[in-house]
Amino acid sequence: MAKDFKTLLRMRKWTLDDKRRELGEMMGVLEKLISEKEALAQALIAEQKIASENPELVGFAYASFANAVIAEREALDGHIAEQERKIDAFREEVADAFKDMKTVEIAERNRVEAERAEEDRKEQEELDEIGMRSATRDDGLI
Repeated sequence: MAKDFKTLLRMRKWTLDDKRRELGEMMGVLEKLISEKEALAQALIAEQKIASENPELVGFAYASFANAVIAEREALDGHIAEQERKIDAFREEVADAFKDMKTVEIAERNRVEAERAEEDRKEQEELDEIGMRSATRDDGLI
């Protein structure tokens, strides 16, 4: 029985570790999307600077660039929002896996404590029996 609990606990820990790793990957994707959005904002600032310095040369091209940046930013915002929703939902899965692992840990701890209490009870019974035999010998009853 002890082996069963240890195997079950190992499986629950493995599941939790796997879910945590997957959550980390999801967070990495989110960070990448945010970095892309920041890079896009920096590119827009650089283009605005260039357009303001040479309005006659770049002015006509800047409008289409700005529209493309706006569309890309909106797409990235959508991807970021979707990834955040996925992460929030997956965090619940991680919490459930943690709860399952803790439940098994507590059950194993309770089982070990019950075994220890039973061993202590048997040992006490043996000591009581030895004490009773010794007392009856000392009283001259045997």
